[in-house]
Amino acid sequence: MPTRDYRETLRERAQDEPEFRVEMLKGAVRCMCNGEPKIGRLLLYDCVYATIGFDELSKKTGKQRVNLEHMLSRDGDPSADELLGIVAVVAKHEGIELDVHVAQKTRAEELVAA
Repeated sequence: MPTRDYRETLRERAQDEPEFRVEMLKGAVRCMCNGEPKIGRLLLYDCVYATIGFDELSKKTGKQRVNLEHMLSRDGDPSADELLGIVAVVAKHEGIELDVHVAQKTRAEELVAA
């Protein structure tokens, strides 16, 4: 039985559900801000693939598609400026503005994490 690339499933769901597109972007940013930049980059790759696409992102950023794909890959090492630039373009494409919310962990959450 042939298998299907999971990114195609993400793309289809993203086309049907605007909230899903926003949650994909938020999840990627959340990972990056919480000390998991590699996971955040991979999630951002999936988000770009499912929403704006790398060709359009390339036009909007002035960077080559292959460079953008590498930046967000497992082996990528983009600067904060590059990552935040990509996030800003995707957010604008989705018609949203990201806002930072700081939440403190409860003592119970800290004990579980330890």
